[in-house]
Order: sequence, then C-alpha cells, then structure tokens
Amino acid sequence: MLEQLAAFVLTCLVVVVVPGPDFALVLRNAPRGTRAATTAAAGIMVGNTILAVLAVLGVTALLGASEVVGTGIRIAGAAYLLYLGLRAFAEAFAREPKPSQPPAPAAVRQRGGSPFVQGMVSNLLNPKVAVFYLSLFPQFTVAPLPPLAQHALMAGIFLLIALAWYVLLLSALKKVTGVLARPRTSRIVVGSSGAVLVGVGGTILTQTLASA
Repeated sequence: MLEQLAAFVLTCLVVVVVPGPDFALVLRNAPRGTRAATTAAAGIMVGNTILAVLAVLGVTALLGASEVVGTGIRIAGAAYLLYLGLRAFAEAFAREPKPSQPPAPAAVRQRGGSPFVQGMVSNLLNPKVAVFYLSLFPQFTVAPLPPLAQHALMAGIFLLIALAWYVLLLSALKKVTGVLARPRTSRIVVGSSGAVLVGVGGTILTQTLASA
C-alpha cells in the first residue's frame, strides 16, 4: 500500500509541476496583480475538484464512453484555450494608453475577463485533466480499501499536491509582482503565456479533428 501511494504521489508531482495551460493562465494573470493570479489559481482548483468528484463517482467515465461527447468536449476545450491565448496576444500587443488618459482601475481589472472563470472553465474543458483521473486511478491499488474509497483518497492526494504547488507558485510570483507589472515585462509574460495557450489549444484541436 505504501509503495503504491509513493508511486502515485510522485506521478502527481510530475503532472502538477510540468507547465501546461493552467500554469500559463496563472502566469498570464500575474502582471495584473497577486489577487488576479490567486483568483485564477482558485478557479483552477475549483475545476480540478469538480472533475475529481465526477471521476470518483464515475460520471467522467460515462462521458468518456461516448465518442461524440468526448470529441465535443475536446473541441470546446481547445476552442476556449485558443480564445484565451488570442485574448492574451491582444492584451500583450495593445497600445499603451496616453499618460493624460490612464485607464480606469475597474477597466484594467476587467480586461481579459474574470480570472476565476478563466481558470475554472479552462480546467473543466481540458480533456487531459479528465483523462488524467480516468487513466491514472486504475493504475494504482490502495488495498484493502474498497474501490470508491481508493479513488476518493487518490483524488484528495492529487488536490492537496496541486494546492501546495499553487501556494508555492503564488508565493514566488508575489515577490516579483513589481517586476511583472512593468509594461515591457508584462507584455513578454502575457504574450508568452498566450503562445502556450494557443499552442496547446491548437494541438488538441488538430489531434481531435484528425482522429474524428
């Protein structure tokens, strides 16, 4: 049991730490302030939790059994990532406002949409997250617990690891908030994160259409 748990924890660490669309979303919102990055991470965690609960209950397995539904989810997720990436590009290359007419704080906060909604929707529509739960859980056995308890335990472990990672990430970003807020640095960070989102979304869309 301990060996299985150790292997599962190591697998979760790799999955969580390797940069992906979730990491790109947090980084994309970091130049807007610590609160925006934290809100994006909170949305990601909510989406993660919803998918974990659905996986434990077997709902995502039922959705995965339908090829049409699965294809639709993948296309919707890819389209949303492309949308977020293109919005990031638009924000990165937008012309700076004139010093005599600075943008209102509320407008700056709202530009690009709610970070919480971005994080949650992106995570829910990311087919790799659901596939991760469905493909990983059966690979490990935490006997003598019953299957439902095993999957619930593994989902809880994964969520705790993800939460710890985002706490560390946000703590690191908080120390460089001033640097990230500089116009040139902000353009680079937001533009780079947009490139990641467009790349991931384009790859998912291409693979989905090719296999359809």
